[in-house]
Amino acid sequence: MSYQKNHKHLSITQIFNIYAWIIVYLTIFASPVLSENRQPDNIVQCFSCWLKKLTDWTWEQEKRLGIREDPKYITCRRYKVVPTKSGEQVCLYRGANDTYSLVVEGHCPAQYRCKYEPNGQPPNIDSVVDSLNDSFKKK
Repeated sequence: MSYQKNHKHLSITQIFNIYAWIIVYLTIFASPVLSENRQPDNIVQCFSCWLKKLTDWTWEQEKRLGIREDPKYITCRRYKVVPTKSGEQVCLYRGANDTYSLVVEGHCPAQYRCKYEPNGQPPNIDSVVDSLNDSFKKK
């Protein structure tokens, strides 16, 4: 009996006020959090909206945007071979429009596909051979 006399029930108006304040607080404090992750209304489908920096673009996306081009490859033919003391060969290849490529291998093929870089200067093959011979001496 004493429990029922001391316990007060909330009126409908008080319950309504409590729910109203809860809704107000939730809309005030939750709206900044929700707006950070929300996509703008004028963008229907955006694949780049969540990228952090420009380096996050994929190679394919950079090609479509014109930032990057596919490298062009041409056939380069061997025109100079210098053996080293370690048994490897330093091969110098030349392609179209003075495209040069230097490769250090055990065996130099007569031709291979190299990256097209026109109007290049032939690399100094003697300095490469000297550095390879020096490294072989240290072993």
